[in-house]
Amino acid sequence: MKLTSKSGKHIDTLLVPTRRRVAVARLELGMYVCELDRPWNETNFAFQGFPLLKPAEIRALRNCCEYVYVDDTRRVRLQHDTPVPVVGPRVRKPIERPHHALSTEVEEARAAYLDGSRLIEQVLADVQHGRVIDTRACHGAVKRNLASMLRNESAMLWLVRLKNKDLYTSLHCLSVSIMAMGFGNHLGLQDDKLQLLGMAGLLHDVGKMRIDPEILNKPGKLTAQEFEVIKRHPVFGLEALRAQPGIPEAALHAAYGHHERLDGTGYPLGSGPAQISYMTRIITIVDAFDAITSHRAYDCARPVQSAFEILRSASGRQFDEDLVSEFIRWLGAFPVGTLVELHTGEVAVVVEKHRQYQLRPRVVVLRDAAKQRCTPRYLDLAQITVDEEGAPYRISVGLPDGSFGLHLADPELQAILHPETLADFESS
Repeated sequence: MKLTSKSGKHIDTLLVPTRRRVAVARLELGMYVCELDRPWNETNFAFQGFPLLKPAEIRALRNCCEYVYVDDTRRVRLQHDTPVPVVGPRVRKPIERPHHALSTEVEEARAAYLDGSRLIEQVLADVQHGRVIDTRACHGAVKRNLASMLRNESAMLWLVRLKNKDLYTSLHCLSVSIMAMGFGNHLGLQDDKLQLLGMAGLLHDVGKMRIDPEILNKPGKLTAQEFEVIKRHPVFGLEALRAQPGIPEAALHAAYGHHERLDGTGYPLGSGPAQISYMTRIITIVDAFDAITSHRAYDCARPVQSAFEILRSASGRQFDEDLVSEFIRWLGAFPVGTLVELHTGEVAVVVEKHRQYQLRPRVVVLRDAAKQRCTPRYLDLAQITVDEEGAPYRISVGLPDGSFGLHLADPELQAILHPETLADFESS
């Protein structure tokens, strides 16, 4: 094709620059970036204009820009010219909010959690029997849980660790809802998006109510035929929710797509990255983490570090790599409810994460260096706290639940979360 100038001469269109603005979430390998939304000298890029040849270059642009300009006439054809998946907005700093002491927030968090657990049990029963679910109550519960999370997320994060395997499905839905909102807040999402995430998490597994309980709760390994039945629960979930009033689209996507994988090997459709929404990617990660770290009829809970390794090993294939990194960064190396061994040999439980220093949470010591029961002692590892020899306290290693007779669900540990006990600890 030719263009004609005013002088009548033909101009080859390939010589005419073609610049267009592209959001960084939609960049693809091979595109030629010719201009940024900010001066080049405010970035770490060595060249003013370059082709995108590696996924890392796209991630770098997503970390510093909202949009760029690309020159389509200089696009590079790669041997495998495939688009980089859209992963949604770049991580932003969480909104600053008033922070409540754990001792102040724990009772409201507990009340909200208990009400939420009763509600989700009713919702699942309604789905099982084909009744209309109370979506208004669901929105209310999500909003209440979010408010508590935003005041002090450690209270809710403790409660989600206390699941009874006999109530796994219902409490799993509630836990995924709560954790997804906390993670979304870490990612810098606005409150309306956090509420959508909460609804998506709360309702993502409702399709399991249409599965034969003998298969769903089978303690041993499923047969190939039984697994095919299990794989139908996302379809059942979509069908159940689509018939309900007031269900947000994000919840429909999560119910149908939380077992899809980026490499196209998931179910029910085997969707690729372009079909898996940002919120569904979040729910998928939280869903897997909560399942791995929970006691279920067919599997024992595994330590948090094991769950992190599983998420990392499946990054890029099953899970969004960037979101997995941020999820681990959000929870921290030693999440709330984790048993840890200190450098002194003492055993403690993490009761509150620190907002800046993830390796220095607040802990309560429950076993002495000989691993014997001792008077509980509160330590804020972010403060200068030293042992008898003057060395600062630090965590040596995380421990699995049940170590040295300490189980999260036992009264001994539950007593720690009493407001008066926490208030005494915090004032000491």
